[in-house]
Amino acid sequence: MTLDEQASMLKNVLGAIGLTEGFARLILICGHGSKSDNNPYESALDCGACGGNPSKPNARAFATIANRPEVRAILADSGLTIPEDTIFIAGLHNTTTDEVELYDRVDLPDSHSGDLAKLEEDLLRATIATNRERCLRLPEATTDPSDDAAVREIGRRAGDWSEVRPEWGLSGNASIVVGPRELTSHIDLEGRTFLVSHDYRKDPTEASLEGILAAPVVVGQWINCEHYFSATDPEVYGSGSKIYHNVVGRMGIMSGPQGDLRTGLARQSVMNGDQPYHEPLRALVIVDAPRDRISRILEKHINVSQLFDNEWAHLVAVDRESDEVFYKYIPKKGWESMAIGKMQSSG
Repeated sequence: MTLDEQASMLKNVLGAIGLTEGFARLILICGHGSKSDNNPYESALDCGACGGNPSKPNARAFATIANRPEVRAILADSGLTIPEDTIFIAGLHNTTTDEVELYDRVDLPDSHSGDLAKLEEDLLRATIATNRERCLRLPEATTDPSDDAAVREIGRRAGDWSEVRPEWGLSGNASIVVGPRELTSHIDLEGRTFLVSHDYRKDPTEASLEGILAAPVVVGQWINCEHYFSATDPEVYGSGSKIYHNVVGRMGIMSGPQGDLRTGLARQSVMNGDQPYHEPLRALVIVDAPRDRISRILEKHINVSQLFDNEWAHLVAVDRESDEVFYKYIPKKGWESMAIGKMQSSG
């Protein structure tokens, strides 16, 4: 990538997530991946946007570009100034153990050693809290463990080749929220919601929202649909019990020594014994933006509008520019106020 291309990419990403002012001294750019021994479903649990691969290279490349003075100089000329004392660092979130590994730490200046220590302390606290929460859900895990016991238990499950439920990954997903974090910061989302940062007030051209609806929202719906069908009928649409799985050519699995390659997720990924762990429902997509903006994007991207018109997902707009605020998208008709049930213009 040329310097101009690097600057353009950086500006587009920072603009898309609304990070254009108020920069911290240390900013973590975190990719994600999954690591467990008894898991032939790496592509289902690693980064979907990275073709089923961990996104460590993406995070490192982004942080490297964002730290280059020559790239920042180009951004400053276009009106986006990143303070000199702002440093980007790359990391990878292991979604099995909720540990975050930081990369290229030696490149951080000594002036930011205190910031790094505070970040690591906060990440460790988050890991412990999430591990304790996981122990409440995972079968046969201690329900009220100490901090150390919770970390050991989650680590044990990830490294045990005989463990059929090392984690429940994305199981339980129910919704996708596109908007600023303040929209949901007071709600316990129970690990069931994909959060996509966006501030429509900083997106006058609608380009960022268009990119979000056409990419992250679509990927989120794929994940939801994958779990929906696997939980609805684990034998037909899923891949049956993991206990009988054999990996075939590193491209798929089959049950036992013969038969067709299985599709869908393993029973253990969506079921807790005979009861569903993943509730099979279609994703609720909540977008914090004016309805007319959303409508224009749906008209432009038929593949996205079909998800809602054919009811594979449900769409709600949080329209702060309107008196009623909350509107539900009625397939092939338009918007209906959730407060008064009155049909509104499709925009």
